Amino acid sequence: MTTPEPALTDALLKVREAGYVLSEDWPRHGVTAQELGLHEDAGTVRLPADVQLHDLHYIQNSLPQQLSVQLLDYTDSTNSEMMRRRTKFGGADQLILTEYQSAGRGRRGKVWFGDYGRNIAMTLGIEFPLNLNALGGLSSVVGLALLQALELEGVDAQLKWPNDVWVKEQKLAGILVELVPTKIGTLAIVGIGINVDLTNVQASKIDQSVTTLRRLGALISRDDLVVAVHASLRKNFEVYSSEGFAPFLDAFNSAHCLQDRAAILVLGTESQQGIVRGIDITGGLRFEQNGATRIVTSGEVSLRPLTTEE
Repeated sequence: MTTPEPALTDALLKVREAGYVLSEDWPRHGVTAQELGLHEDAGTVRLPADVQLHDLHYIQNSLPQQLSVQLLDYTDSTNSEMMRRRTKFGGADQLILTEYQSAGRGRRGKVWFGDYGRNIAMTLGIEFPLNLNALGGLSSVVGLALLQALELEGVDAQLKWPNDVWVKEQKLAGILVELVPTKIGTLAIVGIGINVDLTNVQASKIDQSVTTLRRLGALISRDDLVVAVHASLRKNFEVYSSEGFAPFLDAFNSAHCLQDRAAILVLGTESQQGIVRGIDITGGLRFEQNGATRIVTSGEVSLRPLTTEE
């Protein structure tokens, strides 16, 4: 699915504006209100009382004027939406937010789950005057920006190469960076998903242990967090554009939750045991096996701690 049906768009607009829509006006086919985490009662579909939807005007006024901000009630994936829009708008200096994504994408084809209006799903487009091969470590730079923004809210998080934010070995956020060559360099499509307030139903669909900002006691609004994350990203990207990944290398290794720990590396369908020895200047993982260290680049790869049962 690339775009929601007009009937669903109309129904969600009514929920946004009035807080509810009549059940008879909800589309009979496609996604159900229950799947979005909405309440059905007395012939209406209602926004839960504890859900505060994004305020587009507030976000626009809080971000740099040159940044174009789009807010969607429903899409398949903010990264996919950015890919579609870039042919018309270019992609650079574009920010897409959605209240719900039906097929939020992570690495290795994993789907990101979340209820309508409870989490953060955002994609930022930024153009670097650099070739693809000069953008090693970019995902790690994004991860460090997330940590910096979260630290301001009292959240002590760590990174897990190549693209996750963890708190006590539970996933809090994920990153998906996609690169597209342009006439002057490379467009980076930077997708970020943050668990702000996952319901138990949605958490049960995820194939790993997860946590949320609300469970961690962070009360920052989703709008303010979007603004804080963008500010942190902008600072890091300025340094990265001029100095590359080198200034971030030690910071990543210090924040890496699996640094110098035994781990399982999954490459495609193959699993290997070894010890994580940090990342190198290209952003590749330094993975030690039998006393020899090799560099593993990101792609169809994942990393997890070695358990006592393995």
